[in-house]
Amino acid sequence: MKNLLFLLLWALSLPLYGQEVPSKAVAPKAASMNRPWIWGAHFQAAWNGVTGPQLPGTFFYKPGVAGALLMEYYPWSWVGFGTGLGYTSRGPGKINPDLDQSLGNPDSTHREHYYFRTMDVPFYVALRSPSFNQNRCRLSTRIGGGLSRNFKSTYMFHSVEDGFHDYRDMTNDFYKTDFFTHVSAGLDLNSGSQTMFQVHVYWQKGQKNIYRSDGALQGFTGYNQAFGLQLSFFY
Repeated sequence: MKNLLFLLLWALSLPLYGQEVPSKAVAPKAASMNRPWIWGAHFQAAWNGVTGPQLPGTFFYKPGVAGALLMEYYPWSWVGFGTGLGYTSRGPGKINPDLDQSLGNPDSTHREHYYFRTMDVPFYVALRSPSFNQNRCRLSTRIGGGLSRNFKSTYMFHSVEDGFHDYRDMTNDFYKTDFFTHVSAGLDLNSGSQTMFQVHVYWQKGQKNIYRSDGALQGFTGYNQAFGLQLSFFY
């Protein structure tokens, strides 16, 4: 009797397995390569230098890094506008004539470095081609500039022998604000349903003399310049 009752209940429950409550349809989000609004960040590995008609010596390009948070809006598929907030470590290295030709003397070359720590607000126009390779990638470029605020300028002489480097605060001798131009170009790569990876090479140049007219290096004229690799990730 118990077995019969169990079989009856089991038979009555079978139709319930075929009844599924329809779930509310959720529209899939557009991929980041096609959305009008995207946001993300970039990292720059740069070579920083200074150019100008009247420099206080001979300078070389030294490595530096930068990063920024970005937001872009595309009213059309091929053109957009972007802005953000970032940090950049700028500044060149200075070459001195190595007259003594012995290790550790003060005139040894490639030891003098200048560091400008800046907060930047970029703004630019972004242009991009139609997607190719089964919608996996496209060509893109950024053309624009930005405002830069230099909040710390430092001189450092590298002492490779004992590690006691000579640091000097030169904030009052270098520029406070600058306007820079920026150009980059490369590839956008579809890295998932909601993300995009971007690889660009870039060039950047400041438009204001870095030497203050009331500083220790007054009378000289020079402008920041940088080039390097720019890696971006957008959602």
